[in-house]
Amino acid sequence: MIKCGGCGRDIDLDGIGDGSKYLCVRCYHQQVAERVSPGGPSHTAFIAVAAVSLAVIALAGITLCILYLLGAGNIAWFITFLLLMLCVVACPAVVLLRMRNVSLLITSLYLPLGLWSYLWYVAPGVDWDYGRLTAWGAYAFAFIGLLAVFYFLRDLRTLPRL
Repeated sequence: MIKCGGCGRDIDLDGIGDGSKYLCVRCYHQQVAERVSPGGPSHTAFIAVAAVSLAVIALAGITLCILYLLGAGNIAWFITFLLLMLCVVACPAVVLLRMRNVSLLITSLYLPLGLWSYLWYVAPGVDWDYGRLTAWGAYAFAFIGLLAVFYFLRDLRTLPRL
């Protein structure tokens, strides 16, 4: 028996060889089969760093939304930006609380962030000096999110779930 690094439930490793990768059936946390329980503080540190990072992203995004409203004065785009920024932060927060799969966490952050960045690029009322760089950043975020979806689906299909 070993404790899951994601949700903490006990997992029976009978029939799984040492060094084999598997997914927890409850939280999809990818683990390596070892007969020794992993250390506890790494999970807590990961949750703390992820929560602080999401708070920083939310603060920066909401600040940009407010600056857009003050600069361009377009309330409809401001509300769109604000709601999408809340989605950018809320989706990874829900995934962080329920499922501990890193690929799924990256997907839930970067896909909405790519959409938000692209809308930031096409927003009216902003005179961009580096508009193409913003668009390429949006495309890069979307690509990273789609790549993480690919890895999550690959692991979900190929790795055993215990």
